[in-house]
Amino acid sequence: MRYSSYVLPLAFAIALGFLLQHFIGSLAWAGLLAVITWPLRDRLVARGLPPVASASLLLLMLVIGFFGPSLLLIKALGHELAGVQRLLARLNEVGVAAPLWLVEVPLVSERVIAWWNEHLAVPGGLNALIQTTLGDVLPHLSGAARFWGSTILANALYLFLTLLTLFILYLHGPTVVRYVDGAGARLLPEHYANLRRILPLSVRGTALGLCSIAILEGIVLGVAYAIAGAPAPALLGVITGYLALIPGGAPLSFTLVSLLLLGQGHAGAALGLFVWGAVELFMVDKFIRPKLIGRRVNLPFLAVLFGLLGGVSTMGVIGLFVGPFMMAVLYGWLRAEQTRP
Repeated sequence: MRYSSYVLPLAFAIALGFLLQHFIGSLAWAGLLAVITWPLRDRLVARGLPPVASASLLLLMLVIGFFGPSLLLIKALGHELAGVQRLLARLNEVGVAAPLWLVEVPLVSERVIAWWNEHLAVPGGLNALIQTTLGDVLPHLSGAARFWGSTILANALYLFLTLLTLFILYLHGPTVVRYVDGAGARLLPEHYANLRRILPLSVRGTALGLCSIAILEGIVLGVAYAIAGAPAPALLGVITGYLALIPGGAPLSFTLVSLLLLGQGHAGAALGLFVWGAVELFMVDKFIRPKLIGRRVNLPFLAVLFGLLGGVSTMGVIGLFVGPFMMAVLYGWLRAEQTRP
């Protein structure tokens, strides 16, 4: 009879989760961002800023912080694409001579050079080749465009719902917390107080670790880009820092820059940058990041490491927060059992 009263609420929670399954990610991100930025919201309100104004200001800061570098990247890519377009136009007018190293390619050098001279070495050949290639792949591109278009629209909707939910939480957060505290105290009277204490510490510790490491990787790899001779190292460092917030972002960034250097003929610099990025990433992900995240909730190194790895592999980016939180709850229970008489 003790647990019979939980059957109906549990069944309702399962049904509600099924109903909102496509929007749980938006709700979860809104809740995480609210927990992370709530101290700043309290400071703004304490200084006399109305709740609506403080919520709007925080939302604007988040949007600028996340999407500002994207505008810089688009601007930089626009300049680069304009240069590439001018280069292609010039090569199309005079033709592209076959590179000398093609002669040394065994077995296929004669066929490749003959094809090159027929299609690329003649004036206008580059334009004709591009048009022919586009005609062959256009049906596939149209299908891919429809798929990615629908994906982008869906993610835009989820982002809008996340920001809208976050704005409402900024406005009515104390009321929401009061309701959640009341329900948690009734459902988990023995454990809710500990969960209530661990959640903000774990989430903010994870956010602090992620942001600190992202800034560190942006600076360190930005300096490495400058030493290696990459173009626009400061911009690339900023982009790397933002990509480092997501799993796999930093290695993707320095790998692409290494390939860029390799394409420019700087093989030694490309290899050195890739090796340095791999070593730096290993040290950061396996030692520095777990140490920063675990310090807030007094978690050992391995608990944070496996919490991060397990969370990311199971739940994606949001698992970076869920994994350490679950480990913190586990260790809180273990410590409580040890202190019991």
